[in-house]
Amino acid sequence: MSDPAGPQTRPYDDEISLYELWDVLMRRLPVLMGVAVVTVVLGVVYAVMQPVEYEYRSGVGLPGVYSEGALQEHSDGVMDVVARDVVISRLEDVLIPQERDAFSAGEWRALHVRVSEYGSDYGLILTSTSTREAAGDVSELHEGVIRALSEWLEPRFEQMLASSLRPFENRIELLDQQIESLQGDLDMLNEHLGERDDVAGLIVAQRISDTRRELAELRTRRVDARSDAETIATMSRGMEGTFLAKESDSPVGPGRSLIVALSVVLGGMLGLFAAFFWEFVSNARNRRSEGS
Repeated sequence: MSDPAGPQTRPYDDEISLYELWDVLMRRLPVLMGVAVVTVVLGVVYAVMQPVEYEYRSGVGLPGVYSEGALQEHSDGVMDVVARDVVISRLEDVLIPQERDAFSAGEWRALHVRVSEYGSDYGLILTSTSTREAAGDVSELHEGVIRALSEWLEPRFEQMLASSLRPFENRIELLDQQIESLQGDLDMLNEHLGERDDVAGLIVAQRISDTRRELAELRTRRVDARSDAETIATMSRGMEGTFLAKESDSPVGPGRSLIVALSVVLGGMLGLFAAFFWEFVSNARNRRSEGS
């Protein structure tokens, strides 16, 4: 006959006693300390073997051509020869890999160059991370990249500048021809001024006055055209390297002290895990031996 109260269950205690945990830690303290010490030692060795690296930066100013129409978009009125994002893509996809592959030394292939915008609307920064021993290689690589970029941009700059100056040069040439023609007419009128009678002389004098006024206007327009051309040539800027492989004031990347601190924390965590896991394995073996 079954018990109406149903099957009786044994009381189950799911509470964790801190004293029991402390006893486990004391029993497995050698395991905890051993794992922690090994982890810290490995972390210290790794930190000591890590090279001290610095960040090296090189600045590049991109070329641009002055235009009065660009004053609304740019405060200095200088239009980019090639958009900055296009230049960055060209550097990352073509020029930097090309310069790295141009050298067979393994150190060159190990160096990486990052490109980012800098400061003004036309500035770029080349950044590499390296040890001080390889600073010369970084400088040489950056210099090669800047030189390759200049060879790519300079013809475009010269073409754009020539296109901007050509209308003014044509205007100056036309004004010179007109001035030369009027100057010839003026010389001729001056020669015949004394040969005319009173009425004809007055007419010639009037024509001389008008010609001189036209000459003055043409010369003023020529001066203005030359001034505009000089402004374009002066305000336009070619590509230039502003600074080369400038070293950061302090090392970059995780410092040795940080690595050691992390290894201490990791050693403590691994030590606790090893202690409780060792206790679990020991209890499992004891129950299995008791059951057999």
